[in-house]
Amino acid sequence: MKRRQVLAGLSASALPIPALAQGAASRTLRVIMGMNLASLDPIWTTAPATKDYAFLVFDQLVAVDNKYVPKPQMVDGWTVDDDGKTYTFTLRDGLKFHDNEPVRSQDCVASIKRWAARDGFGQAIMAVTDEMAVIDDKRFRIRLKKAFPLLPAALGKSNSSQCFIMPERIAKTDPMTQIKEPIGSGPFKFVKDEWVSGAKATFAKFDQYVPRGDAPDGIAGARVPKVDRVEWSIISDSATASAAMQSGEQDYWRTPIWDLLPMLRKDPKLVVHQRLTGGTYAMLRFNHLQPPFNNPAIRQAVAMAIDQREYMRAIMGDEGATLGVCESFYPCGTAYGTDYGADILKVRSLDKAKAALKAAGYAGEKVVQLAVMDVPSIAAVSQVTDDLLRRMGFKTEFVATDFGTMMQRRVSKEPVDRGGWNIFHTEWNGPDILNPAVNELLRENGKSAWFGWPTDEKLEALRAQWFDATTDEEQKKIALDIQAEAFKSLPYIPLGFYSQQHVWSKKLTGVLPAPVTLYYNVAKG
Repeated sequence: MKRRQVLAGLSASALPIPALAQGAASRTLRVIMGMNLASLDPIWTTAPATKDYAFLVFDQLVAVDNKYVPKPQMVDGWTVDDDGKTYTFTLRDGLKFHDNEPVRSQDCVASIKRWAARDGFGQAIMAVTDEMAVIDDKRFRIRLKKAFPLLPAALGKSNSSQCFIMPERIAKTDPMTQIKEPIGSGPFKFVKDEWVSGAKATFAKFDQYVPRGDAPDGIAGARVPKVDRVEWSIISDSATASAAMQSGEQDYWRTPIWDLLPMLRKDPKLVVHQRLTGGTYAMLRFNHLQPPFNNPAIRQAVAMAIDQREYMRAIMGDEGATLGVCESFYPCGTAYGTDYGADILKVRSLDKAKAALKAAGYAGEKVVQLAVMDVPSIAAVSQVTDDLLRRMGFKTEFVATDFGTMMQRRVSKEPVDRGGWNIFHTEWNGPDILNPAVNELLRENGKSAWFGWPTDEKLEALRAQWFDATTDEEQKKIALDIQAEAFKSLPYIPLGFYSQQHVWSKKLTGVLPAPVTLYYNVAKG
């Protein structure tokens, strides 16, 4: 029997509906997560599960709307003086952390500094910062060496990693070390006592949270906790997840596989729709520190063999082969989303790639791929790459793992025989790669770069020029020059994009479009 037939034959009664009182059930939002919540530190990792958790537990000083315009969030507002070189922020009234301590300027300054040590946009801010000082408990000041008009957009960005505010004592944790206390000031508290890594995570409404009064827009505006609890179930098996949605046991499914969508669309109790704005982009990330991909010619050889249509077909079927091509380091359909400089991705020839690999001097080194199996789309493209590398002549080792384990192992800079790695696949939303300021994977500043640690001084110099550009036209030219340089150095290979569909019960309201998956403002009728 074919896989589709097996899945379609699953009965909605495959999983029992728990014996919950109707009142309690209506106040609990039950969410299926396909990947584990392995880290509680949104500064230490950009993992999607951690990002979703962080938007429940923490809050931001500033937040962007769906047009990426920064708006006040935890602050009442800010002033800009001294020809754009001095920003003064004022916190709004009523802000408290989950330990009932008030949010103070000291907490904000410490949180900004910790975030900026890891985030590329934050690093750009710190490079031009002269002073970051507390004025009093509700006001703090950032004095710059030169004007940096993107400062509010950086503090309020929806792109990973976000500048979330933590208590000062927690924010002073070394940025390279994970925090242990999940204490924020957001609309929900993390119930750590109920956390079972790999199985479930629970969030409880924070009764003392004071939402803004303006309407939700992107991640800006009111963040209202409209249920008492949010319960995540970590279910990696798609058949089990589908049955749970059809039976009503679960309310929301974050990452359904493409094969199941036609069946789920026929269920009158469910909504199947794209919620994330900007699309989802697949990527092949190299470890630039270890052979063989420390050799740029070998990275180029792999790019010559890539056909994005095959990768998107693996995720979406034939529809992906026609819709998913985006030969750019920026989102297609945006100002920078062109194929400028992308000649290497237009080769699409296994024979030419094999010849280039031989000419590059590949010496038979083992290629260890960390292949995430609990995210269906990443599992699909990982298998395409393994097959492609084998046909090119690489000696490969396919390490099937879950996202959380991959996330822990990818921090290793060691050789593969001492627990290191060579490649892995990841996905980022379109807003995460919108421009050189936020596309973390385009940074090539060596061991300070995102996992993979590429180095390209020319690209980094161009990025600095992009920040200094004074017109949109000048910024676009530099952004495309960055892309052309990136197609030479290949910090990663773009594999195409798709529209991630989410599934939720028609009982839910407030499921609004946004650049990230949000569970506040969602009510259950």
